[in-house]
Amino acid sequence: PTTFRNLKINKKYHEGPVCFNADETTMIFTRNNYQDKSLDKVIRLQMFTSKLVDGEWQKEEAFPHNASSHSVGHASISNDGKWLYFASDMPGGIGGVDIYKCAINDDGTYGAPINLGDKINTEGNEMFPSIHENGMLFFSSNGLVGLGGLDLFVAQVKEDLSIGKVMNLGYPVNSNKDDFSLILDKEAKSGYFASNRSGGHGDDDIYSFNLLKPFTFGKVIKGTVS
Repeated sequence: PTTFRNLKINKKYHEGPVCFNADETTMIFTRNNYQDKSLDKVIRLQMFTSKLVDGEWQKEEAFPHNASSHSVGHASISNDGKWLYFASDMPGGIGGVDIYKCAINDDGTYGAPINLGDKINTEGNEMFPSIHENGMLFFSSNGLVGLGGLDLFVAQVKEDLSIGKVMNLGYPVNSNKDDFSLILDKEAKSGYFASNRSGGHGDDDIYSFNLLKPFTFGKVIKGTVS
C-alpha cells in the first residue's frame, strides 16, 4: 500500500492488528472502542474496513458484528478473499475468546459469524488467527495443552473448510511465556511472531524465524528464532 499513515485511519487512540487482502486493496484493522463504551464501562475492541482508492486509504467502515457488549478483532483474510477469520468473546462461544469466521460476499458485505468449533476453541482464550494460503490456520491459545501462557498452534483447514488436525508448534517458537500473532511468508520458509519471553528488549517483542525443513502436519516446526 502506498499510503499507510493516514489521518482517516489513525486516530488519537489505539489501532491494533491489521490485515490485507491478497492484492492489498482492502485492509481490516482493530481499534479500541472509546466512543461507544459498554454499560460496564469496559473499553472493548472493534474492527473496521478501509479501501485503497487512487493510492489513499478511504474512511473506514465498521464491521457489522461490532458491539459495545463484546470485542471483535485480530482479522485475517483468506487468500481467495472469501473468508474473514477473527477472534471474539461474543455471546454463544465455547470459552472466553473464540476464533470465528464469516463469509465475505461478492458485494463486500459479511455473512454471519461461524464459531470454528471445539477442535480449536476451548474454555480458555483463542486469539490472533492467521490464515495461510496453503490451508494452515495459525492461532494462539492458553486453553489447549502447551508449554505455558499463550502458545502458538496450527490447524489444518481442509478443502471443504472443515478443521482437520490441530497441533502445538513446539519449541523454539513456543516458550513458557506468551507467544502469539504468527505470520508465515508465502513460501512457508520464514516468518514473524510476538512473545514476552525472557531475554527480550521489552514486554512484547517481535521475533523472526526460519524453517530448516518445510512444515508438514504431524511434525513440529524446527528452525531458528532470532
